[in-house]
Amino acid sequence: MALTAALKAQIAAWYKALQEQIPDFIPRPPQRQMIADVAKTLAGEEGRHLAIEAPTGVGKTLSYLIPGIAIAREEQKTLVVSTANVALQDQIYSKDLPLLRKIIPDLRFTAAFGRGRYVCPRNLTALASTEPSQQDLLAFLDDDLTPNNQAEQKLCATLKQDLDSYRWDGLRDHTDKAIDDGLWSRLSTDKASCLNRNCHYYRECPFFVARREIQEAEVVVANHALVMAAMESEAVLPEPKNLLLVLDEGHHLPDVARDALEMSAEITAPVSPAAGSVLQAGGHLHGAVSSENHAAAGQSGAAHRSLRRAFRADCLVE
Repeated sequence: MALTAALKAQIAAWYKALQEQIPDFIPRPPQRQMIADVAKTLAGEEGRHLAIEAPTGVGKTLSYLIPGIAIAREEQKTLVVSTANVALQDQIYSKDLPLLRKIIPDLRFTAAFGRGRYVCPRNLTALASTEPSQQDLLAFLDDDLTPNNQAEQKLCATLKQDLDSYRWDGLRDHTDKAIDDGLWSRLSTDKASCLNRNCHYYRECPFFVARREIQEAEVVVANHALVMAAMESEAVLPEPKNLLLVLDEGHHLPDVARDALEMSAEITAPVSPAAGSVLQAGGHLHGAVSSENHAAAGQSGAAHRSLRRAFRADCLVE
């Protein structure tokens, strides 16, 4: 798709409107250059990639969001912005995009976090309960879903009230309540434990609400770890042909990709008879030297050399 005059005019109009929204906004040549380069790259037909390095204060985030949103709308694709960490992801979602919504009509955006960062309403209900309930027997049959003490139960009850009243969206990072890792591991869930559509709370589950919002959003703010995980497992993000991808702080991507996709295994093998004989002969030799029994040491040394030859032969055969 070519960068048409209409697209150029739209990007310029949004950039001008942005200046009016931010007090003491100073247009900078590097920012304008970045907007132009991002627009040319995302609108290009060659599939060209672009790497940009700029100092703090240039306004990099807004410089890729403005042209990215314009071109994503024109091509009817989703703009996916991936960050190096959850803090930057939340900043774009909570600060930068709400600012752009003031100048871009009907801008639809959401954030995509990993499943483990969302509360499981089924688990929360169980941990917030003061009495056994039959509403969700599976939850109460799990020992991990019983409050450890009264303080834990009260905290979960408060969280449930916040969730039910829409004061909390179920994301761990969006509550002001202090939740330790041990409790959160029981409040959240993973793919293997999730009941999915069979769960009584499926329609109101924060995780699945967020996933449905992704399907309707023009801009999805993710993080590198989630992008890497999406390549291997759950289809969280749109198909690659239906998205435009911006990797913010892309220099962290190799490390995140390695950590997300690495695998490890422990390999053990039985000690061969020859190797065992070497160890035994070495023990005899040590005892012989310690007792200054030179004759025994000489015999052990001969046995040791003989067994070393046997060990080498054993390895070659294997």
